Amino acid sequence: MKILSTGEKIKRSRIYKGYTLKQICDDKISVSKMSCIENNKVIAEPWVLELISKELDIDLGYLNENVFEQVKENIEILKVNVKNDDNIAIKDEDYKTNVSYNLEVAEKYNYYDLAIELMHMLFNFYLDKKDFENTQAVTSKYYDLYLKTSIEDNKLTYYIDMARHLYIKEDFLQASSYYRNVRKGLYSSEILNYKKLIIVTYNEAACNIKLENYERAFKVGKRLLDLVKHVDTDLRAAQIYHMLAILSIRMKNGDFQKYEQKSYELYKDKASYKAMAIFNYGSTMFDCNMKEKAIEYISHGLSVYPREDKVGLVGFMLNCVEELIKNDVVELAQGISDEVLNYAINLDDIKFIEKSYYYKAIILDRQGSASSAEMYMNLSLDSLLKFGNKKDIYARYLEMGSMYHKLSNVADSIKYFSLALQLEKKM
Repeated sequence: MKILSTGEKIKRSRIYKGYTLKQICDDKISVSKMSCIENNKVIAEPWVLELISKELDIDLGYLNENVFEQVKENIEILKVNVKNDDNIAIKDEDYKTNVSYNLEVAEKYNYYDLAIELMHMLFNFYLDKKDFENTQAVTSKYYDLYLKTSIEDNKLTYYIDMARHLYIKEDFLQASSYYRNVRKGLYSSEILNYKKLIIVTYNEAACNIKLENYERAFKVGKRLLDLVKHVDTDLRAAQIYHMLAILSIRMKNGDFQKYEQKSYELYKDKASYKAMAIFNYGSTMFDCNMKEKAIEYISHGLSVYPREDKVGLVGFMLNCVEELIKNDVVELAQGISDEVLNYAINLDDIKFIEKSYYYKAIILDRQGSASSAEMYMNLSLDSLLKFGNKKDIYARYLEMGSMYHKLSNVADSIKYFSLALQLEKKM
């Protein structure tokens, strides 16, 4: 994605072909002016570019494509080529390198409107990876570009990105405030940007759900009913009705079935999305003391999830097991945990295996099989130590210490509590 100014293109081609400045200038243009063009001190007139095109046998269109156009074109290419399933790690590194390079060029030439668009891409790349160190490192530069951009939409995008950062870091109150301010700003615009309005309204409602402020979440979320006709995909519309259905369970307003059916209609043949919606409805029912109905929904969700997507299926089944354990539906959780453990082992995915062992241990403990629970908890810890971060391992050491304390195994209890204390000092 090398970007060259018109002057740099001329200079490179001239040197490569062995011409001096005087030779390409002939008597039609001064050497000093051509030198200034090559060094980006003056802009070449169209007739000069036509002359150079003939003298150096360079495509005129190539010469006319300036830095601004090249960066703009590169942005579109980067947007299209974000993912590559063959080798995501290499593709991600290339993406980061290319975005950073184009950002550097855009800043060098004071193309701030392009620069902030590239910063938006880089910022969200880091957020997607939960790379908070790099996210924080570019935040001040992002703010500087926010001050320099002349496009109002770029400024709103900046605030939406800051809100997303806060949401991912679980500062839901602040994130909600950012989304609300953007929403109010959008409504005061002469021309409504429906795409952004839908995003911020949905996300503001989501923040309030996280804050367990369900009345406020429903009040904000209902605004989406007036906006849903402007949604660009059925999937996005389904997610809106999905949210409203969840909130209707909590509000006990009698609208759940209406929104539930609408979400299923819009999810169409996307079985994994539909299964996740059913799971979320069941999970919410557990919270609202609708245990029998909740179990029915969780079981139905499992039957809907596509069996051919083994990776997605295992993740979904583990979520179901966790929810059932949390709500003391141990017998059903046991049956699912036995099945999901086999799937996880066949996939040879250490994270899935660890979680399967862990839930198996909890279930066995609830059933009074302490020795078997201890065995699976140790198998889970062995796996966790291979990939877990310090925070996760610290929490597990504490859990192991408590487990051995309940088993009256003082030596092992002290061992794991000591390991937790040692690790805490390094955190």
